[in-house]
Amino acid sequence: MFDRLFIHTPFHFFDEAIENLAKLNLAPEIYFSAQHLDALAVDRKPLERAVARLQEYDLPCSFHGPFLDLSPAAFDPAIATVTKDRFLTLFDLAKTLKPQVMVLHSGYERWRFNQNVNLWLENSITFWRPLVKMVEELGSAIAVENIFETTPGGLRMLFDEIASPAFGGCFDVGHWNLFAKMDLSEWLGLLKNHIIAFHLHDNRGRFDDHLVPGDGLIDFSALKYLIDSYSIKAQVHTFELHQRSELARGVNWFKQNGFLRNNQSE
Repeated sequence: MFDRLFIHTPFHFFDEAIENLAKLNLAPEIYFSAQHLDALAVDRKPLERAVARLQEYDLPCSFHGPFLDLSPAAFDPAIATVTKDRFLTLFDLAKTLKPQVMVLHSGYERWRFNQNVNLWLENSITFWRPLVKMVEELGSAIAVENIFETTPGGLRMLFDEIASPAFGGCFDVGHWNLFAKMDLSEWLGLLKNHIIAFHLHDNRGRFDDHLVPGDGLIDFSALKYLIDSYSIKAQVHTFELHQRSELARGVNWFKQNGFLRNNQSE
């Protein structure tokens, strides 16, 4: 299915993790929190080290941007401005690290938007359109991740409206398992032409556990079948593992179950 697996890597773990990732021919999906961005505004040396290490090992990267407290579709203009400023800071890092994809959150929560997706959609279009033009110029892409969405209809409308190959979805199968009210086949069928990234991890249906596939209740064989059936060609496939001690076992699972082509160093 794919030749390289990206691994969730918070920026403060990058120096510790990168050598092991390189040995396994894995690539980092670097998570930048707001605190990371603020620290890098004061001292860019850790960023320079990251660039050097990626070049040394000839590895690509992807980004996961900050999300806590942020809202791209905010009705309060001050919140929208803070959200935009955080994303622009991330884009500035992208000029140096050149991520293939930058994963960002949609900010949609049905109760907060009174279950009216159109309220969210109008503000989202206004927010994202100028940012997508910037990302096109960077040669990267924005992948909007599903979180609390019960159906992908709003995301589909947003992707159709923006209509850029540099703007699409990150399908997070763990979040789908927790919050979706639509089966996997229909969800992927609606978004198949817009998915540019995957977040792959398992859970037991109650908490966002971020487990190794097979340790929870998600049917990954069905996911693999549907990705193949719909010919979904994502740019980045990220193993979003939070238990770093399980990395080797998780990577072996992806190989043994036909997700990761077995051309990686052991």
